[in-house]
Amino acid sequence: MNFTQGTVTAFCGTNADPTKNPSVGWTWSPLKTPGTFHIALWLTFSATGVPSFVPVVTPRDKASTALTAGTFSGTLIPAGAMVSTSFGVQNGRAECFQVSQHAARPSTAAQITQAGSWTRTASLDEPVFPLRAIPNVGGSAWDVITEISRATLATAEFDSDGHFRWRNHTRWAAAPTTAEAVVTSAREISSLTVTEEIDACRNHCTVNWEDWRRVTSSVPSVVRDETTPVAIAAGVTITRTISVDDTMLDPRTPRTAATDGAGSPNRISIRSTTSTTSAAVLGAVEVRVSRAGGVVTLTARNRSASTVYYHGATLIFLSPSPANKPAPSLWSAWNTSSQAVYGVQTYEHDVKGWVQDNPSGRALAEALRNAGSFPPPLLQQVEILPDYRIQLGTLVRVVDTTGAQLDTLAWVIGNKVSGNSGRITQTLTLRGTTTNGTPADTGLTPDPPTRPGAPPPP
Repeated sequence: MNFTQGTVTAFCGTNADPTKNPSVGWTWSPLKTPGTFHIALWLTFSATGVPSFVPVVTPRDKASTALTAGTFSGTLIPAGAMVSTSFGVQNGRAECFQVSQHAARPSTAAQITQAGSWTRTASLDEPVFPLRAIPNVGGSAWDVITEISRATLATAEFDSDGHFRWRNHTRWAAAPTTAEAVVTSAREISSLTVTEEIDACRNHCTVNWEDWRRVTSSVPSVVRDETTPVAIAAGVTITRTISVDDTMLDPRTPRTAATDGAGSPNRISIRSTTSTTSAAVLGAVEVRVSRAGGVVTLTARNRSASTVYYHGATLIFLSPSPANKPAPSLWSAWNTSSQAVYGVQTYEHDVKGWVQDNPSGRALAEALRNAGSFPPPLLQQVEILPDYRIQLGTLVRVVDTTGAQLDTLAWVIGNKVSGNSGRITQTLTLRGTTTNGTPADTGLTPDPPTRPGAPPPP
């Protein structure tokens, strides 16, 4: 999709570089007009395996336009076999990418765009820390999300409507200027306590990260699922479990191969009969691989109208070479002005393997230094009338004209709602967005010696 030129291009073939495969293209000038578009590609295969694409473009609040079908000139892949799809965005923003299977081509705009079928339930910031390998993790999905957010100074939360929000560390880069809600002593605030703790000062920050740039894999381990042929009736799904060593990395989903898989890693053998010499059936079975600990689960679903037979699979597992493990690395950032006032206050941040290159380690260290060089005010036990708008991460303006004499912006870092005898209260813990400056230390004199004129110790 080229919005500058108003063109749509589809590639199809076996080359890993999409641009080196055969292509068909279209030109539709309305794409040059800035706006929001839903882009759909209807892909079909002929009985001999020739693919055909029909692009359908739907501008926001406008009718859908189906472009002329583009058909490739020859058989590029086995009939009906779509091994992989790729999706990339440059100089633009994409909200969603989806691959679906339909018995018939959607005909209405609602069917094409799936209007009313999907509800947006997440808002995600742009990912900023690249990964070369996924670290070993355990626990639930939320445990993993929590670990990543702590490692990268991001925030992950569900609001009261069930909407998930992920915000990366850049949200703390600049002090905000506009509050999302206001709490005042004239109405909401019942009590509050303001503190400024030296423990909140961190002016020498070190990030422990691992350098994966030179990590290579050892000799691959090949695991075969050898079995007598298993029948997969039309529309039926079979499940196979394979035990592997915990040190092995996850395998790729296997491709249907014409051979039995011996010497051809990540291949699955699907044949028309129980005979090992029968014809391979390509494009009929969907294959999925999942991993939980030391068990790999392979599922195969027969989407054709005939019974086929599973003859086994060969999977390849990689693991880091003992001689080329990730190199432990450090990046430190400090603030000498803060150290002159508060002394050296150190902090070491362990990213647990989620930061794997030098620019990312530096960005995190500098973000920690910038956030902690001078302790911000902490507002504790801020009791207010319940306000559903105020959640974790909300930026509020606190106006107290009776006690603390405050008019400041603060982040909600703690939120507790409780009820007692029909009375509902909401108690907040807030962190100021700006500091109160350095200590003045004016009018202070050193303490006198306990015994004036005392001689020096022997």
